[in-house]
Amino acid sequence: MPDSSRTDAYASLRIPEFRAYLLARSLTTIALLMQNTVLAWQIYEITDSKFALGLIGLSEALPFIITTFFSGIAADRYNRKRILVIFTGLMILCASIFAAGSWNGANADTVHWYYIIIGIVGVCRSFTTPASSAIQARIVPRELYANSSTWSSNSFQVSAVMAPILAGILLDFVTPRWVYLICAGIFVVSFYFTSRLDEHYPPPMDGKEPFIRSFFGGIRFVFGTQAILSSISLDLFAVLFGGVTGLVPAFCKDILHVGPTLMGVLKAALFLGSAVAGFLLAHHPPTRHAGRNLLICVGLYGVCIIGFALSHWFWLSFLMLFMAGGFDNVSVIIRGTIIQLFTPDEMRGRVSAVNSIFIKSSNEIGDFESGLASSKLGLQYGVIFGGVMTLLVVAGTAIFAPTLRKMRL
Repeated sequence: MPDSSRTDAYASLRIPEFRAYLLARSLTTIALLMQNTVLAWQIYEITDSKFALGLIGLSEALPFIITTFFSGIAADRYNRKRILVIFTGLMILCASIFAAGSWNGANADTVHWYYIIIGIVGVCRSFTTPASSAIQARIVPRELYANSSTWSSNSFQVSAVMAPILAGILLDFVTPRWVYLICAGIFVVSFYFTSRLDEHYPPPMDGKEPFIRSFFGGIRFVFGTQAILSSISLDLFAVLFGGVTGLVPAFCKDILHVGPTLMGVLKAALFLGSAVAGFLLAHHPPTRHAGRNLLICVGLYGVCIIGFALSHWFWLSFLMLFMAGGFDNVSVIIRGTIIQLFTPDEMRGRVSAVNSIFIKSSNEIGDFESGLASSKLGLQYGVIFGGVMTLLVVAGTAIFAPTLRKMRL
């Protein structure tokens, strides 16, 4: 008799602790992305520099990557819930500092302080990401890993749709300092729900193992597991070149000529497409021909990024990002399922940390690459260059990674 949990699209959501986990995670996502939206708009208003927009991503990514070497081990060695509580509290402080810094109006002489606080936020995220991923794998049974990865991705996408739209609307009515204060309040609510999670499991890793051995154990596992390495490498290089979200304020101001509200809507388009696709994928999982689906969808993502760069109409730009988000979510779900299935519990924190380095490199450093390319080639040509490189990455992966191309889950 078949297991009904395997055919129930809402199976993982029927677990109360998983619902509480998603709520805390979603609130943190909303606060972070609202904060990032306001920062991008405010810094571009102050500097009128595409390179300054790119520096936002780099300022967060570098501290994130450096401290991730330690955070993955911490998630395997120490209480994961306690890690989430501590660093969510620190994010409350960072949002409050942004508000204080904007109280009398930021200017070009003080904007460098914003990058420093952005770096601290990157450190916070480097510790919360592997701890959160490891907790998720403890909450749900193994047969629901794919289902929980889908709903985890869906919750992120819905939160990511709400956050920039809300931030954009607020910016039309209040100054940035008030939006930062609202973000701090949302972090407080997330802190409350995080503190109520029942993470009673003992740390799975031997605390006496030397740091170097522990760290390189995670690296060796990832590079020795072809399914994990090939899937996250594809995402790394494709989004590294095809990232465009950091340049949305510049496109809105210089190409589309729209204000902060529509800027928020456009930043949400990518996540809205991901959310719609995610709900469809919960009922029709893309794992049967996982490798083939992954390559096709990442390629179509690159096509959409090129279409976005060429557009001079808001509705077309929105459509291109909406479709790009849908294609991107396929890779998110497949990659998340692969990591959950192939990773033993005592390795989850470190493998999640290595995965985070790849993803953070592709997203935030991708924003920096887009900002740098656009500052040299022009706004539109810089993004077109990234989209073409994404297509070349997909072609190379299809040729040189046949194991991934044929993968089924």
